[in-house]
Amino acid sequence: MERLDSGHFWSNNFYGGAGFAADTVNIVMIDPISGPMKSIGDMSVWGTQFAVDEVNAAGGLLGKKVKLMPEDSQLKPDVATRKATKAIMQDEAQFIFQLTSTAVAQALMDVAEKNKIIYVNFGAESDFLTGKNFIKYMFRTCFTTSNRARAYAEFFKTKPWRKFYLMNQDYAFGHAVADDFKKVISKEIPDAKIVGEDFAPIGHKDFAPYFTKILASGAEIIFTGNYGVDLGNLLKQGAQLGVKARYATYFLDGDDQLPDIAQAAVGSFVNSTYLPTINTPQNKAFLERWHKKFKSTQHPWPTSNLGYSYNGAMFFFEAVKKANSFDPEAIIKAWEGMEYNSLIGKQIMRACDHQIMMPGPIGEIQSKSSLFPFPFPGTPVMIPLDKVAVPLKETGNSRCK
Repeated sequence: MERLDSGHFWSNNFYGGAGFAADTVNIVMIDPISGPMKSIGDMSVWGTQFAVDEVNAAGGLLGKKVKLMPEDSQLKPDVATRKATKAIMQDEAQFIFQLTSTAVAQALMDVAEKNKIIYVNFGAESDFLTGKNFIKYMFRTCFTTSNRARAYAEFFKTKPWRKFYLMNQDYAFGHAVADDFKKVISKEIPDAKIVGEDFAPIGHKDFAPYFTKILASGAEIIFTGNYGVDLGNLLKQGAQLGVKARYATYFLDGDDQLPDIAQAAVGSFVNSTYLPTINTPQNKAFLERWHKKFKSTQHPWPTSNLGYSYNGAMFFFEAVKKANSFDPEAIIKAWEGMEYNSLIGKQIMRACDHQIMMPGPIGEIQSKSSLFPFPFPGTPVMIPLDKVAVPLKETGNSRCK
């Protein structure tokens, strides 16, 4: 094993190169492994590599060794396109994995369609990727912004709060977070009120002017899709300014951020594609395997992207096994409509739009955690799969009738 500068541990074959053996299955993973989002990309690759290592230890994929080839997207679509194309043309990559950025996802969809290879999206959430921009070569193993809105609507039906303030990042994703929540909440909770709405630039540092409006609005819930430093700054500054409203978040689930946010996070909620506190036999066994290998690292338990990527990769590997082939057309046929008993529970890959359908975990941040020495989500409420899934007629995909 070798230790990277980020403190992560990988197999010695972590980075790929040309000239692979015929008995190797090569997968290029395109994510940010440099720059301000490096930790997100590193965790995505780490979780995927753990899945690869487990598959290889069990005899490989259809008898072949799987090799993961991480490449740095730099969060730039043109860079992602160039590196994915090189991996396919020169390094014999047969599949593409990716987690971060809708813009990068769209670029990789173009590469996948041009080269007729399977691309698995672990984390880019804009609905249109599996909706109006659908291609048959992409499969998505994470929630969309509409899925999350529906999960939260079901959750808040059982709660007393009805005054919501929408606070999001000022770009396509942040606007989708707000728009989808408004659309769903008005249908599912008619007496809910949106008491305010704001968008701040990515990387914004001073949220005080926004909190002046939030406090004046009487908001009980601040609904946000913010991530990274934007989420941390929002919660910490809110606590400093005496904000009592709880936060309903997408990404308040990382062991790299919650120690810093600390008590300011307690009482708020997170809807996550994966939480280590999910109470399924599959997840408990996964936790044991992970902790045995990584208990002395900075991520002794799998959180956020570590779980998203592991779960998504394992679903893909099961689809390949079902197809009993590496042929893209065979995998597409096998994966469409496939059920899988995952870490989260039963998952289904919907045939018409290649969008995963799964239960929606919503956890409340507890001051004391059974896993970590800092506040972390407790055992989540699991919103049923059929309540989280977007109805076919609302997908924007012409294949979904």
